[in-house]
Amino acid sequence: MLDESGLAIERTVSAIEAYLARHPAAADSEQGVAQWWLPAQGLDPPIEHVHRALEILWQRGVIERTAMPDGGTVYRAARRRT
Repeated sequence: MLDESGLAIERTVSAIEAYLARHPAAADSEQGVAQWWLPAQGLDPPIEHVHRALEILWQRGVIERTAMPDGGTVYRAARRRT
């Protein structure tokens, strides 16, 4: 059973998935996801929850991440192989 923090992270996971379903070409940094994607879904979670949610989605193969030359990371929906 998930505690309150775990439930909040799962809500964040679901909100990111919903955003990507509506905007499949979206790509952004962790900060961008927190600032632009989640408020559009009615959420304003702490950045630690956003970080954990992105990790969960990456581990599940839902998103992919790209390291940028400036040291940042960009997240986007995983490309499906046909």
